[in-house]
Amino acid sequence: MQYVDLGVLPRRKGSSKLKKTLKWTSLAFLVAIVFYASYIIYFPAAALLKEIFKHPSSALSLVKNPEGTLKGDNGRTNFLLLGIDKRDNVPYSYTLGGGTAAKNGFLSDTMMVVSLDQKSSEVATVSIPRDTWVRIPSWPGHSAAFAKINAAYSYGETENYPGGGEELAKNIVSEVLGVPIHYVTRVDFAGFKKAIDDLGGIDVNVETGFDDYNYPAQNINVDCYKVACLKHVHFDAGLQHMNGEKALEFVRSRQGTNGEGSDFARASRQQKILVAAKQKALSIFNIFDPAKINNLFSGFGETIDTDIDLAALPKLYKYSKEVKTDQMKSIVLDTENYLYHPSPDAFGGAYVLLPKNDSWAKVQEAVKNIFSPPAPSSSQ
Repeated sequence: MQYVDLGVLPRRKGSSKLKKTLKWTSLAFLVAIVFYASYIIYFPAAALLKEIFKHPSSALSLVKNPEGTLKGDNGRTNFLLLGIDKRDNVPYSYTLGGGTAAKNGFLSDTMMVVSLDQKSSEVATVSIPRDTWVRIPSWPGHSAAFAKINAAYSYGETENYPGGGEELAKNIVSEVLGVPIHYVTRVDFAGFKKAIDDLGGIDVNVETGFDDYNYPAQNINVDCYKVACLKHVHFDAGLQHMNGEKALEFVRSRQGTNGEGSDFARASRQQKILVAAKQKALSIFNIFDPAKINNLFSGFGETIDTDIDLAALPKLYKYSKEVKTDQMKSIVLDTENYLYHPSPDAFGGAYVLLPKNDSWAKVQEAVKNIFSPPAPSSSQ
């Protein structure tokens, strides 16, 4: 039986809070850093061969792109990061009765664009809410439709979009933000936890301790709405060492006490994990420890995927060392500045977000100029 999650059904009464706990914060970037950097520092033969067979075009890039340049426009490269809400007991693909291969569909509950300014090594992020309502284009065998943006990956996988779910997500995000998307990385919960664990864990300064009594228990059923489906997670203030599971709880928690249930608080925790993982990853990579590098790269299987060219990885690693994470700029498409909630009645009872004035122009202008210095005030 095919598993398809399109995220367009009305919310069940009384379950909105638990539904929110099933969304996780945008943290694929740090996994991407780990993934890319492990390639650059040490090239285990088995891992390299695996990547060549998985993405033949990546191997060809070593010949086509000998200088190892990153794709980009006007010195800017945009990476789309997808965090997939995939359960361990549901495979990415399966075989039909007649032997035909088919794919399951999963929501990309994290959608973040990371922009790199190659000239200044500045990085900026744009977080896209999963409930953003967008048009899904048509392609052979599929008619155009409207859905939440987090269903784009699922549609692309199950409906055979050319290039799959990652390519469809890239195209739709590009249309919304008004900038080209040059690369995409997709990671699920298992890939995130493995990356942190293979780093030996990370040290994070928790500024505000908090409790979350409504955190989703591990591997709960998608239709589980009972108290038994929840667990209590707790974080003390101060420097904390976190393994993969604890780090995932830290960034997924959506109903924390002490003000840690807000979007701003989650964004702050996201940046802390990103910086901590980057620092830990760069501190342990050296060519004299091939076993650690090989362990870090191997075993991800289907939990992480990217279309980054092999030839471009050294350049990306160079930028990962130069990036000023403490000066990272960010845009969150929120209801205060960019989006609004229309009446659910017009969308079958679903909670969706639309751009203010029904135009993406303001969003696109902000994204386009995210690296531009602020205009001087009239008093100066």
